Amino acid sequence: MLPVADPLTLLGRAAAGLSLQSLPAETVQRAKQRVLDTLGCLVAGYNVGISDAIRSYVGAAGGTPEATLLPGGQKTTVALVGLAHATYIHGLELSDAAPRGVCHPGNVIVPVALAMAERQRRGGADIIPAVVAGYEIEIRFGRTLFPSASYVGWWTPGLFGAIGPAVTASRLLGLNAEGIDNAIGIVVNLSPTAMGYANKEGNTIKWLIGGQACATGVLAAEMAARGTKGMRGVVPGWIPVISKDCHPERLTEGIRPDGTFEQWELLSGIVTKHYATVGPMTTPLDATFDLIAAHDIQADDIVEIHVDAMHRTAMFDKVHPETEIAARASLAYCLALAVVTRDPAQLLGPGYSDEKLRDKTIWENAEKVTVTESEEYERQYPARSLARVTLRLRDGKSYSRESDRSANGRYLRPTDEDIEKKFRLVATPILGKSRTGKVVALVRNLETLTTVDELIDALHLAPV
Repeated sequence: MLPVADPLTLLGRAAAGLSLQSLPAETVQRAKQRVLDTLGCLVAGYNVGISDAIRSYVGAAGGTPEATLLPGGQKTTVALVGLAHATYIHGLELSDAAPRGVCHPGNVIVPVALAMAERQRRGGADIIPAVVAGYEIEIRFGRTLFPSASYVGWWTPGLFGAIGPAVTASRLLGLNAEGIDNAIGIVVNLSPTAMGYANKEGNTIKWLIGGQACATGVLAAEMAARGTKGMRGVVPGWIPVISKDCHPERLTEGIRPDGTFEQWELLSGIVTKHYATVGPMTTPLDATFDLIAAHDIQADDIVEIHVDAMHRTAMFDKVHPETEIAARASLAYCLALAVVTRDPAQLLGPGYSDEKLRDKTIWENAEKVTVTESEEYERQYPARSLARVTLRLRDGKSYSRESDRSANGRYLRPTDEDIEKKFRLVATPILGKSRTGKVVALVRNLETLTTVDELIDALHLAPV
């Protein structure tokens, strides 16, 4: 299928045409799941990474009191709130992922949806289609450059991350199809051009990438609302600059000429993350936990941890990371953490503490990890996300397991209970049981909320 003459016109028409009533029931359900899952990541990020630094910056900037800065409840602009909240989330590696677009939509879309809805006095019936529109458009941009953009060195969640917030903010500002079209044309020129080296040792910049993307999306929407015109030549003038290996026809795939969606990216493979690691490491971690549980294997029993994996898994090859960011992107470290602690909860965050990073037992087990890249596994991605882990033991025995993330329902087809369980796990230690339960109940019935005030109050740490 060839791209339409002006794909932005069609994308603007499609995003503007969504309504709560027109959305399939499953799409509404998935949107609410994405909201709750991302809010859990937001809460988990209140006091980690560079959260204190970004709050200090936002506090010094001041700004018109439009939206609530969590966790304390100060008021500032939508853009600054989005900057802070998405920064809390981005470096955690715990927010959702869209393998088809190689991006993390939730960590940038949900913060701006919450903040803009607060300012504009919008309720859940407006938030849900705005969130859906952001996901649908951002992922389609990612798909046009899948998989080449990440392989030439871009950090794609930053590269595409401003697009979803621009669309979501535009919807909540009440922009029509032309306005959203312009917002997209603006944001691709302003988008962060983040490098994959953000994952490398010593960097803390990665935390800021999601925040910048979120704030840039708000800027694009605000300027479109004020009449600024966006770039028209996205297909000839932007996409091929990022990578020559591109597929512009995917930009409007599954959208009819009248703007009606025939295909929903929200239903085509959004991954809920249950480990705070880069996404491709999920599969070998699952296989490892399965093996040590099935055969009661202790770390001292193991002489080699061999992984057959896709290139996008094997490329995270730092053996002895020295920082939290680098540890979340180290296959060897995370596998060692798994066999030493035998506790999946360590992969949600506690396992990246300074104490764990200096643990010699984890270091020794990380050195047992060897990796072979599998071209066959790579060809099957993203339809399947495969890895095989083989544990070779001191007694000469060897145990092997192939795992496929796509075959595990809690990742691609989670139930509401799956999402709520994860939210309670990460939020209860911070919000307490009562507030955590209240957030779950409010998001469960999001479409009935006339404003987001009660939801924001429940997310506070300070008394309200």
